[in-house]
Amino acid sequence: MVKGTLGIIGCPILEDEIIYSLGSEKDEKTIYVVDTPPSHTLKEKLERSGTPFSVIGEWEFNNGYSGIDRDSGFNIVVLMNKLGLHTRPKVLRETIEDQLRFHQNNFDVIALYYGMCGNAGWDVSKWASGTLNIPVFVFRDANGEVCDDCIGVAVGGHSRYCNFVKKYPGMFYVTPNIAGNWDGYSEELDFCKGFEIMDIHTVKEVFQVYGYSKAVKIDTGLGIRG
Repeated sequence: MVKGTLGIIGCPILEDEIIYSLGSEKDEKTIYVVDTPPSHTLKEKLERSGTPFSVIGEWEFNNGYSGIDRDSGFNIVVLMNKLGLHTRPKVLRETIEDQLRFHQNNFDVIALYYGMCGNAGWDVSKWASGTLNIPVFVFRDANGEVCDDCIGVAVGGHSRYCNFVKKYPGMFYVTPNIAGNWDGYSEELDFCKGFEIMDIHTVKEVFQVYGYSKAVKIDTGLGIRG
């Protein structure tokens, strides 16, 4: 029997990947979700998929009480951050590093469901190996290179993403969960700035302003369909 406590810190754009991982893990486990505002859709999807979980209050979690018996069984605790962090790379890095330092004693290992989102060269696993007392894992491609963002995760790594951008310029890449979180995603990217109404014609105009000629849907095969 697997024993220990795995912490997951995630971005809402990668919540489908979190749910897929939780469902693919066949060992007996107890799942907990920290009750932060960004966890709302994750909890809804877990309920729809029939995945049992318990909720930990945000205040209790941040003050060292989780109600988890760490000496018994395999526990997974999911902490979701707000979507907008990816628009401010420095704040994203500082927030993640602060969370890892603060919560490292609550877990045996932490998995980050994040791309680096503008923090080129930041290998959080290497940083953690010299700073924390537990290992931290992040998305990597087949060559071990850190995935820069959620699109890099979806297409298989930084190099493949760069090749797509070079070969097909002017493309805006969309995953199912970017589409599902479009209101918040576009707002955080300031796509809506200066426009009172965001209908299909306005969106087209905004894309032209940013130099995008086409939107490319990447079917990750994840998420609840229908």
